[in-house]
Amino acid sequence: MVVLTVFYVAGILTGELTNIKSSVALAMAGFCFLAAVAGYVVAWRENRRVILILFLLLGLALSRLAVEGSETQLTRYSGRWVTLIGQVVAEPDVREDKVFYLLQARELLQGGERRAAAGAVRLQLKESNRVFGYGDVLSVSGLLARPELPGNPGGFNYRTYLERQGISVVLMARGEKAVEKIGDNLANPLLNIALRLKQKLSSIAVTSLTPSHASVLNGIVFGTQGLIDKETRQAFTETGIVHILSVSGLHIGLVMGGMAGLLRLLKLPPVLTAPLITPVLAFYALMTGINPAVLRATVMALFLLWAHHLGRDRDWPTTMALAALVILLWNPLQIYHPGFQLSFAATWGILYLGPVFSKAVAGFLKGLPAGFPSFVSQALATPLAAQMATVPLVAWYYNLFSPVSIPANLVAVPLVGLIMLFGVFATVSGLVWLPLAGLINLGNGVVLSLFTQVVSFFQNLPGAVFYLSTPPLVLAVVWYGGLLATGWLLSGGCSPVAKERIKGWIIVGVVLGAALLLIWMPWKGGPGMTVHFLDVGQGDSILVQTSGGRNMLIDTGGRPGEFQTGTGAGDQVVTPYLRKIGVRRLDVLVLTHPHEDHFGGAAAIFNYFPIGMVLVTHVDEKDCEGGGVLEYEDTTSGNKKGESDLGEEIPAAYTTLLARITAAGVPVRVAGAGDTLRLDRETVIEVLSPGEMTGESKAYLNNQSLVLKLTYRHKSFIFTGDVEVEAQKGLLNREADLKANVFKVPHHGSQSLLPELVEQVKPEVAVISVGAHNNFGHPAQSTLDMLYRAGARVCRTDQDGAVIMRTDGYKLDVKGGKN
Repeated sequence: MVVLTVFYVAGILTGELTNIKSSVALAMAGFCFLAAVAGYVVAWRENRRVILILFLLLGLALSRLAVEGSETQLTRYSGRWVTLIGQVVAEPDVREDKVFYLLQARELLQGGERRAAAGAVRLQLKESNRVFGYGDVLSVSGLLARPELPGNPGGFNYRTYLERQGISVVLMARGEKAVEKIGDNLANPLLNIALRLKQKLSSIAVTSLTPSHASVLNGIVFGTQGLIDKETRQAFTETGIVHILSVSGLHIGLVMGGMAGLLRLLKLPPVLTAPLITPVLAFYALMTGINPAVLRATVMALFLLWAHHLGRDRDWPTTMALAALVILLWNPLQIYHPGFQLSFAATWGILYLGPVFSKAVAGFLKGLPAGFPSFVSQALATPLAAQMATVPLVAWYYNLFSPVSIPANLVAVPLVGLIMLFGVFATVSGLVWLPLAGLINLGNGVVLSLFTQVVSFFQNLPGAVFYLSTPPLVLAVVWYGGLLATGWLLSGGCSPVAKERIKGWIIVGVVLGAALLLIWMPWKGGPGMTVHFLDVGQGDSILVQTSGGRNMLIDTGGRPGEFQTGTGAGDQVVTPYLRKIGVRRLDVLVLTHPHEDHFGGAAAIFNYFPIGMVLVTHVDEKDCEGGGVLEYEDTTSGNKKGESDLGEEIPAAYTTLLARITAAGVPVRVAGAGDTLRLDRETVIEVLSPGEMTGESKAYLNNQSLVLKLTYRHKSFIFTGDVEVEAQKGLLNREADLKANVFKVPHHGSQSLLPELVEQVKPEVAVISVGAHNNFGHPAQSTLDMLYRAGARVCRTDQDGAVIMRTDGYKLDVKGGKN
């Protein structure tokens, strides 16, 4: 069974690497099936290779069918405003500011025409107080779109994520008037009963607990994470116990254990244990929405439960392989889901490494009282084995390593058991009498408070979490090879001669792993300089990495309302990208001017990265001129009403941010034309603007943008913020050296670009940081034509994704993130 599953998985992976049609793969698999049947009848052992090839082709065919099945006719209407009629076929995902629904399309109205439609649609509904339920038939008006491919290397591929769930398009709607319930047609009455019961039990928790405690309890019991605040989720992630907030093997195990204990209490015969627990687990899975993560945990638990029932405990590899095969036959694309990989890796670690780790720990504790070594060894071995088995996957997908994960789990898991026990008693009691639920949850609230304090304690320990750059795949291969060899050696399952041979290979593996670590670790310094123009949509964010190992971030992107919500370009785009490439500290953060599309993500950056210095523009015209050393100045003083001397209002969020940075002891330097900053021995920054402007219209914060010229050996870059015509004229009048190899086009390529400025810069490459399908008409065609006439290569973040430039100071290499 293990070998068959391996070949099936190999077929799925082959499907990802090839574009072979599913019909071709199915024909090949059918031929192989006939040959396998004939071979089995004649002689199985001599023809088993045919069976293996059959499973490989089956995996290939089903994976291609799954990919092709997600490509529905709805993709033809991407980018259009439509009215869609569809049925809610899963539990709504309720967030603080929006609700997500999974709709099965029935009809589509567009351009006055009504036509039949089919396919899964993800509906995103904002600004609506009403939450619709499973089975409701809705009429929704909004923008139908196919998710964009990630613009930054290693970025989250939302399109692929949805396609692997059979969803090809999203429908974006806003407000109560955009959606109307026009009927209901319950597809699955049993699922409807389970979801309604869950909704009722969840509401009892909300009524009888504080909002923060209720959200955590509902996350633990039902896996509902939408209303858990971002800070809490981050704390759970950084301490390695985020699995507690989603229904996983832990929760299924607690339910199984609770049921087994109840059956023993009722003195029922053991032969009834598996048959009685199975429907309870199935109904619990339905209550939690039977999403892929729940399905994985339930299937694995049921297979292990029945393996124990049938006396097949020791054959756990076959049980695991069969569970994986069942899940992947249902949906082959689950193989790519991080949850699938983490679930099976952790289970493998517990079953394969757990016993040998337990034995090894017990050996160290021989001198302790009887029974104590066994208890401690088992308590330590399980989280240690699970963490060792998932380290490469967590580093790959989340770019972090949490040394406190093992002690945090040791303390948190028993508390989770208590929380679930109290929670179940309280919610079930609340169905009969709500005050009783409130009384029980008084005690549960104390446990929840202790639980969250424990998580906070571990999160705030020095060295609790390390953010890593994405490791190479070969390092994961070496890691898992080492774990296999270690488990084999410690289990005593090999001869002395084999042990010596394995030890030799382990030494080779350790040396190879150390070499890979040296290559992988983001040591300071490197060959040349790299400049990353990130794709943050309609905004700017540019990372400069010097040959001396310094990191300078120019602007942070920003989406409307991001500073207030804390969610947007800063935490969803810039921070993950910096972590993936190994940036752990920013030596300089530059905020070119106080507009949200340039500084909106700065709060997240300030929260997640140590910053050496912040460079800002001044909004008072009298202070625009610089002249040398960048001295610290409190830019929040003298501006009580939030207006600059130039007349335009300064966002309150900007002054609040600078006040926070100042209070944290980070130097804030105010720059003007004539100032210089040396990043390292060979990298110099000159501030070209703001300075004295010409023209009538001075009331633009855009014109106060910091304009920087970076010079590294024989190559130079000019970063222009959002300077308008007046500031551009000021640059020309100051007769500064504007010639540069790379020109960051001002204001997202708007029509305000002066041809005289382009003539002075003479760029080889012009970069336009702009959002796809923006409402401003950026970039202007006149600006594009001007740059083309100047002979510049034009790179656009809306088309090319991130624009990444590497130079040794003599040659310049330019690549796009989508290429």
